[in-house]
Amino acid sequence: MTDLNNHYNIGLAVAAYDLFAGGGMLTGDIEFYLDCATRFGDPVLEIGVGTGRVLLPLINAGYEVVGLDLSSKMLKVAAEKMLAHPEAATRAHLIEADMTNFDLGRQFSLVMITARSFQHVVTPKEQRSTLSCVRRHMTIGDHLVLDLFDPSFEVLFGENTKTLPVRTAHDPGSGQKIRRSRVSIDVDPQRQTVRETLLFEAIDERDKVVAKEEASWTLRWSSRQEIAYLLELTGFEVVDEFSDFSCSAPAYAREQLWIARAT
Repeated sequence: MTDLNNHYNIGLAVAAYDLFAGGGMLTGDIEFYLDCATRFGDPVLEIGVGTGRVLLPLINAGYEVVGLDLSSKMLKVAAEKMLAHPEAATRAHLIEADMTNFDLGRQFSLVMITARSFQHVVTPKEQRSTLSCVRRHMTIGDHLVLDLFDPSFEVLFGENTKTLPVRTAHDPGSGQKIRRSRVSIDVDPQRQTVRETLLFEAIDERDKVVAKEEASWTLRWSSRQEIAYLLELTGFEVVDEFSDFSCSAPAYAREQLWIARAT
């Protein structure tokens, strides 16, 4: 089977993940999730935990967190980070599993699907399976936080899809500059998916490319009406809906940030 998201298993892409994560429309997400943990309590399940960017602040704040991810390489990075926080790490558990089908044998007061991870589930059937699985890990009154982007059709279908955006970041660990550029983008309006191929390059102090790898990911976009219906279908009641992590009202082409209660 083709790996739709090999980005999370490619060495240079995984190593550089934290350099490009957060910011942009995700600005303020960690503070938002900390506030949710204060409001709704723990234990917390973070789905799509990745390198532990959100998990570590939560466990350092005293919450018990289980982090679930399909990528063993991303989880390895998270585990290595936790070594620097030995006391906090006793409150965290990392589990390699598929979000569409998992059984942890326990319930959680708060489940978070962070950083648009839900959009790597690329069929409606798998979306329902994911949310149904989440619901089985909750009791009535527990809360789910779901983050995904609201599709910008100008971006998906406009002329700017042909541009090749480039981002560069300094890696303090290696001292190298990491450059990430888009090689190609394929938008499928029938399946509501977008597949991007990205090129990662490591550049030394002489401005020489010393390593490079291609990686790709596939995301499925959903309208607000689709997500509202999916939540209702799988046993949730929407409590709040925002367009950013400052709790702004819903808006086109921003974030779809949902808080839902298990019913």
